[in-house]
Amino acid sequence: LSYITKEELRVLIAIEMGLKNHEFVPIVLIEKISHLKHSNVYKLLGPLLKNKLITHEIQKKRFHSYL
Repeated sequence: LSYITKEELRVLIAIEMGLKNHEFVPIVLIEKISHLKHSNVYKLLGPLLKNKLITHEIQKKRFHSYL
């Protein structure tokens, strides 16, 4: 985990916190919990997905959720 940046860690923590009440955490909730901008969250999710630290699911063709 030494390759994770502080912002990526904030996103991971936000996802973990969101999983307390949700099966999959919507991107809007990740933004709210992490206090990061929408565009920054999208940029940070890419490397986390690439390194298989999170998974991505599209629900109802409109909502992107992360686990």
